[in-house]
Amino acid sequence: MTRRRLEDEIEQPGKKVLRLTYEVGDRDQVFESEESEIVIGRANDAHVQIKHESVSRHHAKIVRSERGYEVVDLESKNHVKLNTYRVQREWLRSGDRIDVGAARIYVDFVERQASSPANVVFEEGGVQPHQRTEMIDVDHMDLLLDSKNLKELPNWNSKATWPSSDSKPSAGSRDPGKVAGKLLRLVGDAAETLLSCDSLDETLDRILALVFDSLPVERGVICFYDQASDTIEPKAMRTLEGRPDDQITISNQIARSSINEKRAILVQDAHSDQQFGGADSVILLDIRSAMCAPLYREGRVIGVIYVDRTSPRDHFEMHHLQALSALAILSAVAVEHTTLRDNIRREREIRAKLARYCSPAVVDRIASTNETMHRDMVSDEGEVSVLFADLTDFTSMAENLRPSEVIRVLNQVFERLCAAVFDYEGTLDKFRGDGMMAFFGAPLAQPDHAERAVRAALRMQALLADVNANAHKGRFISMRVGINSGPVVVGDIGSPQRKDYTVIGDVVNIASRLESSVAQPGQVVIGPKTHRQIAHLFNCQELDAVRLKGRIRTVKPFLVLGRKDPKTEG
Repeated sequence: MTRRRLEDEIEQPGKKVLRLTYEVGDRDQVFESEESEIVIGRANDAHVQIKHESVSRHHAKIVRSERGYEVVDLESKNHVKLNTYRVQREWLRSGDRIDVGAARIYVDFVERQASSPANVVFEEGGVQPHQRTEMIDVDHMDLLLDSKNLKELPNWNSKATWPSSDSKPSAGSRDPGKVAGKLLRLVGDAAETLLSCDSLDETLDRILALVFDSLPVERGVICFYDQASDTIEPKAMRTLEGRPDDQITISNQIARSSINEKRAILVQDAHSDQQFGGADSVILLDIRSAMCAPLYREGRVIGVIYVDRTSPRDHFEMHHLQALSALAILSAVAVEHTTLRDNIRREREIRAKLARYCSPAVVDRIASTNETMHRDMVSDEGEVSVLFADLTDFTSMAENLRPSEVIRVLNQVFERLCAAVFDYEGTLDKFRGDGMMAFFGAPLAQPDHAERAVRAALRMQALLADVNANAHKGRFISMRVGINSGPVVVGDIGSPQRKDYTVIGDVVNIASRLESSVAQPGQVVIGPKTHRQIAHLFNCQELDAVRLKGRIRTVKPFLVLGRKDPKTEG
């Protein structure tokens, strides 16, 4: 990418000194130079040395000419980016950000001072720890993102309210302007990173990565808070070594205080802190310094970011809490958006899965109630009617047809049979060669599932008669149907690699045997429980009791002859 600039936008050498600001550990490094060439890299001979695995030994250089300063990529492995755009060679101006691997360097041009040497490296000093608890009220946390307030960082007190803008920083605090600039950069980097995540797990991992990159923490945990059950559940955790094998135990008292009071909490020296120093978790875990910021969205806390240190040195300071609070604000938005995207993706997957089995009307009803969608179609008991249908004489007919013609005929027949099942809001389970299985009463409960199954079966026989009426000579197809009603287990059943939405139980076996062992071509045969539920609607003929394969007791089947009032047939 090449950026066009006016000549006066490029800082002219001789007028100002190039200043580069970058971070090493948790400290800012400032490099000033008027040299004609400045090498940036991991090697010991680099002018700006950044020891990070993502940085090449000689990653980039900044070249000074009469026109100004240019950054040049030295064929680095992870490339050079200028203001998020990859560049090979580009002019620099004040306010630019150079990305060298994972490191970020901020460019500025300052007036030359006679007392300044040609090459200078400055290190920002720390501040002495204070033994007290500080808080930021969550209702005022959004002010952290206001650049006007950032320019005048206030003197915080333990009352946890945002002071007036004329508050002056304490003598021991950091330079407000530098802290403000660092915080603004962190907010920009976090927003760019978090809002590009595709999943909730990735979002949580990125949040912790930002926390560890920005703050001197030793342990970090993100917890979600369920207000209904008043429980705090860890969702992601990290130490300096990476993801721990065992679960991290945190100070429950600090986390609950942050949630209940809706405040970001800083415990600078836990051993001398009056509020939390005596807590069992603080003593047991030997926590020396801790922070906790709530994930706050639209008046409610959805979780917390908790971090702590066991090292007796380098206590957390107020500017650390400001950074964690800013991250918590953006993280809450990112978690909410990612969760919404995950829910939409999951419901689309379930909707697509349901569309394989159910009519569009049933899918729409399920989606509108969200009940089954949110249960992920888990296995459960239910009362259904199971239908088996099998085409007779089709095998002998197929012997005289080409394979493509067999498939065409089957598709034509099954398309009509499935339409009959869907007309009565049944669920298509599977095709079995030249047969099929369906059930009624799930995923949506249907008190009249037996009636729907019988009506669908009669409609299927009528549709097949229409197909035969228009078929070529010798291609007549007949069908047997068996139906049985009762309790089954219904849901996603199978292995982790392959699951199908189906029903299992003795009711299913009987329905299959009624179709294969009792029904004759063109007939609909039902079990006794199905008959009890539909006898007032359909004319049926009682058949001889039969002992079905695999069963000891006999079953008394019924042959469905038709509706008692044919005019009401839908």
